[in-house]
Amino acid sequence: MIDEAKKRLMCLLPAWVKGSLLLLPLLLASPSKAYGYVDPGSGSYVYQAIYAACIGGAFYFRKFIGRIFGKRNK
Repeated sequence: MIDEAKKRLMCLLPAWVKGSLLLLPLLLASPSKAYGYVDPGSGSYVYQAIYAACIGGAFYFRKFIGRIFGKRNK
């Protein structure tokens, strides 16, 4: 009986995960009231942080990128 209960639980878990993955974008896309002030420069700051993270990641992984796109010996 315990094995049967474990099988049922394992079958329900992926369905729960799939349901939450479908529900999450809908919740994030739904409009809500904003009771705070967002400075116009805040958006550019977030953009700058994302850009810096991408460029920093590229420099960090440049050795691996160089191996992929580097010159190959014939």
